[in-house]
Amino acid sequence: MTDRFTEHLVKKVPSSSDNAKKFLIIAGLVILVAGTAMIAVLTGWLIILAVTMGLIYLGYFLISGMNVEYEYTFTNGELDIDKIIGQRKRQNLITVDAGKFEDFDKVTADTPDREQATLVLCSDNTGVGEYYADLITEEYGETRIIFTPSEKMVSYIEEALPRDIRYRKQHGI
Repeated sequence: MTDRFTEHLVKKVPSSSDNAKKFLIIAGLVILVAGTAMIAVLTGWLIILAVTMGLIYLGYFLISGMNVEYEYTFTNGELDIDKIIGQRKRQNLITVDAGKFEDFDKVTADTPDREQATLVLCSDNTGVGEYYADLITEEYGETRIIFTPSEKMVSYIEEALPRDIRYRKQHGI
């Protein structure tokens, strides 16, 4: 059997709440920076300018931390999903064996709900090209992963699925 390896990086599209948070951070920073700058000018305290610079950096740090990407890596049947925050912090969300999937398909309006399952949401937030994978893990128990893989990754995952799931998918059952 040949090795199957592919990676795919997906940038999460900011939601309206993410944009509102960014706006509030910027508005708060403008008010704080203007206030500290006025105090620095009136009192001549250079320490206030250092505080102002610190506030600007804090704002940059908070806003850039809201930029999220997901990296999917598929290696010989194993799917690894990492969350990259602000291009500076990487967090492993889940690592699973595709051979243990109980179900795998494209997300549609007909996709059955699994209300009891732990949801691992790691898609680009657009709703286009999303797939779900249902399985049971030691860490989370009943689990549903929602992600946006590339077509190449989908084909590799489908090759690694258990035989009964591949049969159902091929025959539309």
